[in-house]
Amino acid sequence: MVQLLGYRNMTSEYQYYSNWFRIIRPVTLTASVMPVTAGTLLASQVMDFSLFRFGILLVISVLIQAAVNMLNDYFDFMKGQEEGKWQNRDPYASFLTPQYKQVPYVSISLVAVVSILTLWLASESSFWIIPLGVAGLVLGYCYSAGKRSLSSLGLGEVAAAVCLGPLPLIIAMLVQGVSMSWAILIFPIPFSLLMATMVLTNNIRDIEKDNSTRRTVAIRLGRKKAVYLLTAILALTYISSILIFSSGWVIVSLPVAIELIHRFYQPDGQNHMGMAALHHLIHSLAIISAIIL
Repeated sequence: MVQLLGYRNMTSEYQYYSNWFRIIRPVTLTASVMPVTAGTLLASQVMDFSLFRFGILLVISVLIQAAVNMLNDYFDFMKGQEEGKWQNRDPYASFLTPQYKQVPYVSISLVAVVSILTLWLASESSFWIIPLGVAGLVLGYCYSAGKRSLSSLGLGEVAAAVCLGPLPLIIAMLVQGVSMSWAILIFPIPFSLLMATMVLTNNIRDIEKDNSTRRTVAIRLGRKKAVYLLTAILALTYISSILIFSSGWVIVSLPVAIELIHRFYQPDGQNHMGMAALHHLIHSLAIISAIIL
């Protein structure tokens, strides 16, 4: 039934080219961990800090992003993408090798665990986290699922910016006892912009691969203008970080941002996503340092 949401009927059995750890894309998990950490630290400045709730929320964030990442690869392959990541099934493969048909069941299991933990956190803090969590889950699923997925419509950057910007940071503050208000909506802005740069970097890199199945922002603008847009978003990231958190610490990540843009003017083969993830990590740590100090 899940295949009804994709483009083609999967008649053969496939397995992932690597293990379960690789399919969750661990290098991208900072996208959920960092805003949760920042939100918790912001909340700790005005009220008592619960380390246990923070730990549970970190587990929830990592599990839900892992589930979404797996489903992204699952649906992309169903639509004729990510061909290099899946191969015909080897009956002697290790149990650590993900089988294509297992991915939905594993993802659903992770969502079930997340749901139980979220209900407990809501009972201990604020029930606002339930609708916010559901909204994030729906956006994460719609990012890649279906013929009219958000990523195929050019809304991938927006969806990711919402799911891994305001939602985790605000939920983290609510879990620590902060009341829901419009005032807390300003803090996630740099994290939303950081996430948009990661998705846009990926889409610029994959313009040729995505051209037959998606109409991403990068495809609509073309490579040159998309790189200009990436540069502008990076600039807004630094401006918003300095204004909101009143600190110049964030400039420590500037060399990485410059290198990221520079790589798009170099021959193919550059690790764009690795550099984008590194920039997200360093810039986020700089913001966290500013909050602490």
